[in-house]
Amino acid sequence: MTVEYTENMLHDEDDASDASSDVTELEEYDFPGHFFERDGRLFHSHGSLPYPLPADGPEQARLNSVHRILRDTVESHYLGPVTEVLSDARTRQKRVLDLCTGTGRWPMDMARLFPRVKIYGLDIVPIATRRPLPHVQFEIHDITKRLRWNNGAMDFIHARNIGLAVTDYPELLREVARLLRPGGLFFSGEIGRSIDFAHGPSFDLARQAPRARSFFQVVNRSLELRHLVPIADRIPSFIQQSHQFTVPTIQTFHIPIGDWHLNPVMRRVGRMYLAALKDFAESLKPMLREARMTQHEIDTLVTGFIEDIEHVPGLVGVYHTAWARKL
Repeated sequence: MTVEYTENMLHDEDDASDASSDVTELEEYDFPGHFFERDGRLFHSHGSLPYPLPADGPEQARLNSVHRILRDTVESHYLGPVTEVLSDARTRQKRVLDLCTGTGRWPMDMARLFPRVKIYGLDIVPIATRRPLPHVQFEIHDITKRLRWNNGAMDFIHARNIGLAVTDYPELLREVARLLRPGGLFFSGEIGRSIDFAHGPSFDLARQAPRARSFFQVVNRSLELRHLVPIADRIPSFIQQSHQFTVPTIQTFHIPIGDWHLNPVMRRVGRMYLAALKDFAESLKPMLREARMTQHEIDTLVTGFIEDIEHVPGLVGVYHTAWARKL
C-alpha cells in the first residue's frame, strides 16, 4: 500500500527545482529502513547525522506533549505577522515550510487555521501522520543539506526546537534566506538546554537544585561531542549577522516545571512539562552510554535530576523565540 509520505531524492546540489520528480512517494515497506534499534529504543538510521534522541512511540508522545506545552505557553500556534504574510494572494498559493517537523502536529494545526496555504514538513524520519490534510505534505530530508525548492519559493519558514539537529546554524540561515521571498517570515523557537528559577537572581540553582544543574551540564558536554552546542539565546545574533533579515523581534517565555504556578493553565502546563522532562532524560540514556558513562552513573544522574525537578518549586524552562522578515 502506498502512503502519503515523500522522500527527497535530490542528489544534484545545483538543482533546486520544484519539480515533482525530485520526490518519490514511499511505500509501506520503505518505512523500516529509516530506523534501527539500540538499547531497546528506535533511532533514525542516518548514521552521519548528530540527532541523538530516539524516534519511537515514547519519544513521539513527548514531542506531541511539547507541542501542546508551547502552544499553551505562547497562547498561539505562531508569533509574528503570520496572518499578514499568509493572506490570500490571487496569483499563487502561499507556502510554509516546517523544519524538523517531528510528528507533524504543528503543520496539521496550522493547516486548519490556514486552509488555503500549502504546508510542507521536513524531517529525517517518517513519524508524522501518513494521512495528512490535502494541503499538507511531509517529506524526508536532512535540513542541513540544500533543499529542493527554487529561490524565493517560501512565504514562511518555521524552525522550532531544531537545535539537536543542526551543527551550523548560520549555514542553515543562508538556506532559509535563499528559500524565502522578500518580505517572507522566519521564526525560530528553542527551549534552552538548561533550567532556571522564575523568581530572579536571588535564587541559586547550584545550591537549591544542584542535581538538575549537574544533569544539564553533563548532557551538554555529551552533546558537544556531536558538535551540538547550546544556541537558543544566540539565534537573534545569527539572524542579524546574516544581513539577510530585518532586526529580529525577540521574546522569551518561562515554562513552569511542576504544579507550583498560581495560574491554572500554567499549572497544567507545568505538570505536562515535568512529565516531558522525565521522558527527555529517559530518551537521553543511550547517548550517555555512548559517552562512556556507566549505568550506575547514568541512573544516579537521572534520578537526582528527577528528584530536583519534582521537589524544588519555582523551576522553569526558558523558551527563546525570534522572528524576522527577509530583506
